[in-house]
Amino acid sequence: MLSAAIELFASFFKIGVFGFGGGFALIPLMQQTVLGQHWLSPAQFLSAIAIGQMTPGPVAISATFVGFHVAGIVGAVAATLGIFLPSVLLTGALMATYTYVRRYPAFHEVLGAVLAAVVGLIAGVTWRLGVQAITGFVPAAIALAVAIGGRRFRVNYGLLVAFGALAGVLALRP
Repeated sequence: MLSAAIELFASFFKIGVFGFGGGFALIPLMQQTVLGQHWLSPAQFLSAIAIGQMTPGPVAISATFVGFHVAGIVGAVAATLGIFLPSVLLTGALMATYTYVRRYPAFHEVLGAVLAAVVGLIAGVTWRLGVQAITGFVPAAIALAVAIGGRRFRVNYGLLVAFGALAGVLALRP
């Protein structure tokens, strides 16, 4: 179990280092690692992301689910520390230099390019997860209603999630 915890920590630490752009930008890296290591099935990974979305806090909390699935409490702690520690360390290191480098236009150009890449990663993972999650007419209708509600009418995201859950429960009724 200790070797599994060390492997989880190392894998999620790497994801934390290269996962620039927030939680959704972590999903492609997490998916590649988790599925590549056969820690979860694609359906289980999708559930991990869904559970991470239901909890208050970042998408990265899905690492806790993966770690627990692989190595119990020790794995959950190792994966959680692994994914969050790089952000803490990098933030501390960058705080000292940010006031200096932000004056340079090249810094903003590089940052803009990285953010564009993050948008591409998020679009790609949205497509991949959407293909797995939208398996029929009812899920497609729910996804479309939520997208329209959130984008066009600016409905509160909590209400949209509640609507999706209620619609899913009603769709399961005989």
